Amino acid sequence: TIIPVIVLAGLIIYGLFTWNDIMSVNEDEDPLVIELYAQQFSWTARYAGEDNTLGKANVRFIEGINALGVDKEDSYAQDDKIVRELHLPVNRPVLFKLRSQDVLHSAYFPHFRAQMNVVPGMITQFGFTPTVTTEEMRNSDDMVDKVERINDIRKDNGDDSYEFDYFLLCNKICGQAHYNMQMKVIVESEADYEAWLAKQSTFGESMSEE
Repeated sequence: TIIPVIVLAGLIIYGLFTWNDIMSVNEDEDPLVIELYAQQFSWTARYAGEDNTLGKANVRFIEGINALGVDKEDSYAQDDKIVRELHLPVNRPVLFKLRSQDVLHSAYFPHFRAQMNVVPGMITQFGFTPTVTTEEMRNSDDMVDKVERINDIRKDNGDDSYEFDYFLLCNKICGQAHYNMQMKVIVESEADYEAWLAKQSTFGESMSEE
């Protein structure tokens, strides 16, 4: 029994170190902090503002247009930006904070080989660094060939043409419309990302318009 205990302990310890290396983001690298909020059957993203700190949130604060339950009294929340499309700057570390409003979901980025459960009542997190923009992926030889094959099939079926995009999916069977729970992800240059983000309203502005 001693030998299996030693072997299993070694595998577990090695696995924990490997898991931390893959899923964690070095805080010294100033990662972009984004909350992914899951609910049947959609995703919402909340970007930390210039302070790069997300405001507090709780489902008890959900009211009216405040669908994420962000604490209106928290000063850190005022510059947060809530959007329905995920934009990421290339080559910048991203730290995702995950919350669920209702049931167990799973944030699955198939093209980034990353996945994390989204659990009601708690915050889970993981991070990665996107290294290939959406445009670069679309123009890669493998993707060009794949899209051409797909569009040949779609044309024969009378369907609209397909264009590659990154997506965030739910990888847990969370209800009848689970198959349609997805969010488009755009990886772009830092300049394009900053230009897009500047156009988004802050949480404080949205509350003042209510």
